[in-house]
Amino acid sequence: MRNKNILSYFNNKIIAGGLFCDLQKAFNCVNYGILLSKMKFYGISGVTNKLMESYLGNRYQTVVINAHSNSKGYFSKREEVQHGVPQGSFLGPLLFLIYINDLSESVSDKCSSFLYADDTTFIIPNRDETKFNFNTNKIFNEINKWFHSNLLMLNYDKTYFLQFLTKTDCEINMQVSFGNRKISATQSLKFLGPTIDTFLTWKNIGELTTRLNKAYYAIRSIKPLCP
Repeated sequence: MRNKNILSYFNNKIIAGGLFCDLQKAFNCVNYGILLSKMKFYGISGVTNKLMESYLGNRYQTVVINAHSNSKGYFSKREEVQHGVPQGSFLGPLLFLIYINDLSESVSDKCSSFLYADDTTFIIPNRDETKFNFNTNKIFNEINKWFHSNLLMLNYDKTYFLQFLTKTDCEINMQVSFGNRKISATQSLKFLGPTIDTFLTWKNIGELTTRLNKAYYAIRSIKPLCP
């Protein structure tokens, strides 16, 4: 019985891969009208919605070149900001997550999605190689259509496909594309800090360990000075 279970496992092995998406100037491209309508859909309506509209609107920006203490520099024309959530603010990431929250719904029946600010990842499993190839490209097409309809755009040069393998697996030779735009397949990439590879070996975890050691040392150093 045990041998049958082992054979069944290998005969029904799951093929898995991930689409790791990078958006072009994601926070700067948020459309106010679309964002406010989505907030209203999620129940942020009435006075609260008007408050958010006031928070987002009536912002202006200008570009300053060569401005020093002994020089006035050059100033561009003052223009109103038409789109984009304020970066560096507490609300910025939250507003962006509200904006893209329904992205996962468009492909929820075919894959698992992970949204962390502008780092968007889709994990696709399937037991059949042909269906896996078809589903991966279909998902990539559907998320591209969602991005276009929400006035966002992928950075195709920094968007990758990575297949997860065991030592006994063979890599599938496949191309992921949308129209005439293709993305590269890779065997390793940085994801939210750590570098992950196709075998999930975590060989490059040392990079994260070094950074955590520095953070730990900083916290330990200021501990006597803090309540």
